Amino acid sequence: MDKPIKLSDAKSLLEAGIRAGMVSDLSDGLPKYIWSVDVDGVVYEAKTDPNGHGSYHGYPLENDDAVRDYILSEWKTRCQ
Repeated sequence: MDKPIKLSDAKSLLEAGIRAGMVSDLSDGLPKYIWSVDVDGVVYEAKTDPNGHGSYHGYPLENDDAVRDYILSEWKTRCQ
């Protein structure tokens, strides 16, 4: 079971992902996905909320998720 993170930490992760350019193509003027990695190496994905323009829902990616490995590799390259 994933443990919840503080809202301030979630906002920091979202901002770090944007600064690193870890975003998908735009949908309605905003990235549909934003990815980030915390200090423990946990990869998070934030997805736009289809019912709330500008709102995101974030969650950690599972270790067996192929996207997770790609995001982690890109994060290490972009955020050294």
